Amino acid sequence: MRYWMLGAALTALSTGAMAQDSAWGYFDAGAGPTSGAGVQAADGSQLMIKCEKPGKHEVYVVIAAKSNLAAPLPENRFESRTVTLRMDSNAPWDDNWRFNDKFAMAVDKGNDRSLTRLLAKLDGAQTLQVQLRPFKAAPVLIDFNVAGSHDAIAKVYQTCQDDNPTAKS
Repeated sequence: MRYWMLGAALTALSTGAMAQDSAWGYFDAGAGPTSGAGVQAADGSQLMIKCEKPGKHEVYVVIAAKSNLAAPLPENRFESRTVTLRMDSNAPWDDNWRFNDKFAMAVDKGNDRSLTRLLAKLDGAQTLQVQLRPFKAAPVLIDFNVAGSHDAIAKVYQTCQDDNPTAKS
């Protein structure tokens, strides 16, 4: 179900309205509660901030790559893999994300806070470079224009009725 909803989101993202100073498009599932924001890389890969249903800790970030990153698994299973991220001209850092099929996800579940770490650096950034490391395959390097990320993060968290970890207190 999650992957079907992701497909619907990908379609909606490609036709979503974008502000002139932002690279982000916004989507909702129409008949369902899924909503979010996303950007598309030159190779067609997509970066999305989304939630399946409103509520606390329901927001996550997913990258939908053009190639397989991991074995296809049931939606509640995943492989943990290292990703290297770089915002603008800042130093890159490694993090651990969840991989399944063509998707890599940053979440805040259990002890995992990869989403909070990502959003703290994404907030206000202009560019994001991601290196995904699939098992027994060459690394996948994707560049995203993330201009307008501050507003995209705020809108998704507001729509999803969740506490924005980048909001200034």
